[in-house]
Amino acid sequence: MNRTAVIKTAGVGALVLALGVAGGAAVATVPTLLAPQGLSAGEEIATTPMPAPKYSMNAQGESYGTVVDARSPDEEPDLIQAEARNGQVGYVRKSELDAANGSSAMKTFKSPEEALAWQRENEGKDVVIPVYLNDGVTIIGDFIVTSEPSRE
Repeated sequence: MNRTAVIKTAGVGALVLALGVAGGAAVATVPTLLAPQGLSAGEEIATTPMPAPKYSMNAQGESYGTVVDARSPDEEPDLIQAEARNGQVGYVRKSELDAANGSSAMKTFKSPEEALAWQRENEGKDVVIPVYLNDGVTIIGDFIVTSEPSRE
């Protein structure tokens, strides 16, 4: 090995070592850098749970609104805000949406094989569901729930 190759190798080794040390120092300081102002790393932050969503109700006793404030799918309104294919904004019925996207079927599966069979049976299918006014009766358009085909 000639002298130039040795110098280049040593230079690369020193660079890697310097980057490793600097990187390690940066990683060691990340918890402090990411801690909210006035707190040290590892210090507890007092939190409060999100409040339960409050939805408007229609004459049929159905709740309607967006899913933005729902803390879980169980807290979603009966009528979920959606935009119809014709551009009108209205509401899809949660039960119809859950049936179309498999959420309802999921609750009945007794094995992974049943879930996979449902997916195979429904892949690539479009399901059209109505979009309603907030009364849950007047249909103003439709909404398509698409199940993408498998990429295998």
